[in-house]
Amino acid sequence: MFEENNEHHQEKLFSPVKDLPPRIDEKLQNHWSTHFYQHIFTQIDETKFGRLYHDGYSRPNKPVNELVSLEIIKHLLDLSDEELEYAYIFDFRVRNALGKETLGDNICEKTFTNFRRRLMEHEEETGQDLLHEVFEDHRSYFQDEFEIDASTQRMDSTFIEANIKQLSRVDLLAKVLHNFLCDLPKEIVQELPAGIDEFADTDNLELSYQLEPGEIPATMETLAEHTAWLVDRFEDDDEYAELESFAHLQQVLDEQCYRIAEFEDDEDVDDSDDQRQPGDDSSPDWQPLRTYTSPEEKTETDQSEENTELSGEDTDDRSDHVGLKEPDAIDSGSLQNPHDEEATYRYKNGEDYHGYKANVAETCNGENPFRLITAIRVDTNNTDDGDLLDEDIPELSAETGLRDLLVDGGYTHKEVEKRCRDQEITQHFSGITGQRPAEEKMSLAAPEWDGTRMVACPAGHEPFDQNHYETGRISGKMEKEFCDGCPHRENCFVKEQQQHYSYGFRERRVEIAQRRKRLDDPAEQEFLKLRAGAESLINEMYHKDGEKATFTGKIKVKNGSIAKAIGRNLKRASGFLESEAKREKSAG
Repeated sequence: MFEENNEHHQEKLFSPVKDLPPRIDEKLQNHWSTHFYQHIFTQIDETKFGRLYHDGYSRPNKPVNELVSLEIIKHLLDLSDEELEYAYIFDFRVRNALGKETLGDNICEKTFTNFRRRLMEHEEETGQDLLHEVFEDHRSYFQDEFEIDASTQRMDSTFIEANIKQLSRVDLLAKVLHNFLCDLPKEIVQELPAGIDEFADTDNLELSYQLEPGEIPATMETLAEHTAWLVDRFEDDDEYAELESFAHLQQVLDEQCYRIAEFEDDEDVDDSDDQRQPGDDSSPDWQPLRTYTSPEEKTETDQSEENTELSGEDTDDRSDHVGLKEPDAIDSGSLQNPHDEEATYRYKNGEDYHGYKANVAETCNGENPFRLITAIRVDTNNTDDGDLLDEDIPELSAETGLRDLLVDGGYTHKEVEKRCRDQEITQHFSGITGQRPAEEKMSLAAPEWDGTRMVACPAGHEPFDQNHYETGRISGKMEKEFCDGCPHRENCFVKEQQQHYSYGFRERRVEIAQRRKRLDDPAEQEFLKLRAGAESLINEMYHKDGEKATFTGKIKVKNGSIAKAIGRNLKRASGFLESEAKREKSAG
């Protein structure tokens, strides 16, 4: 049952706080925990979380403003759940941040995990991100309370390593196979074809360390065949097909392997019944072709005999029914580890990344009392920076008053740039992807443009005919009398025709050329120096080159980043308030 927490408004008649000496009390008033209570805890709207709890008669919930605040404090102080539990019970800094003057309350780790689970399930069911709404309220409050100008902001992204072990392909196949076998009853596992049951043993989970390099391809083929056989065998069995481990088994088969179609019967086949193989009754499509057994356990003769018994024919006459995809054919969104099925793969600057990407923005106007983090967005690490920015454009424009956004070349995205212009946001790029045109060639930014219409060429002449097509292409025609004797003729982008000179190119090329021209402007170069601080923002939030996530699953990783962003804002505000208090004391 949901109840709001108003107990913190009631002052205690007796408490240790009231007995503090004046100098200690002054320190407490300027401590981050007091600032947390004043500017974070009291601003949390608990009513938004009421839908997470049962409406009927039941035990009252643990106060929501306490649980949300504890999530923020966890990342602010870098605590584990166990440390957070004891901090709630015994640490007066945490007690003070929650508006408590005495000890005596208890909490357990499971309370934290249950609250995170409720947040995740609610977001999955409704799409409503309650913790992000807390961040939005927090951002608006801080911007108003401290009179922060957010018209100029900078943005950057970083990778967050998933809290998973990086598995090779052979280990991934063995892992999902093992997980499904562990979910099957032992009597069923014992009845499976020879070789499959061996992967229920944990000794076969790190094959990449046990096998010689030359043994890995054949072992991967064997694992793929076992995986396909199990999928065919249990996909129509609702009791086991609904298991998460079976879904992972099927996903890996689809992503890592491909099916080889059966050969149709032809005139050379006398009797189709003669083509049946042992095991066709339980898996009519095909029979696994190999079994895996370590070299120490089986001689070559034993291997040959077992394969003959399993397939019912000579090994040279068999044909595979499943193959392994080439590495380049596997999508970056494929399953990396069943422990976190939402983590994806990204290769950048010679490094492999498995996990997520965080996109962060902050104010960078030098006249503000401190820098305020205004946006935090988390998605899979194969998401483009432009797509992450796209989600925040309307909000940053309407809620924070953003007008100038400093980003790097990774945020180049035609549709996103248009949306920024529609919201009256000017993007300032610190770099541009792609090669710079040759210096001897005239830039498309040299003419005077009004959108897609050329007002005047570099020599001051206007085309007599211009067109702008829905495909994004622009074209025009110039009088010969203007171009024949023009000093820019050799380097110009126009081409000579019989009756005139003409040009034609995509409007996107004009936009890029104009952007390069702005980059060469000394005033723009000076303004872009504000972008350099974006790297320190990433280091402050995630340390160098990202960090390993504490949680698994995109929603939990995202919520952790949101809590961290609120905590960083509080720390910055607390530093400002403390310095202001010292300045006032010194002046007094």
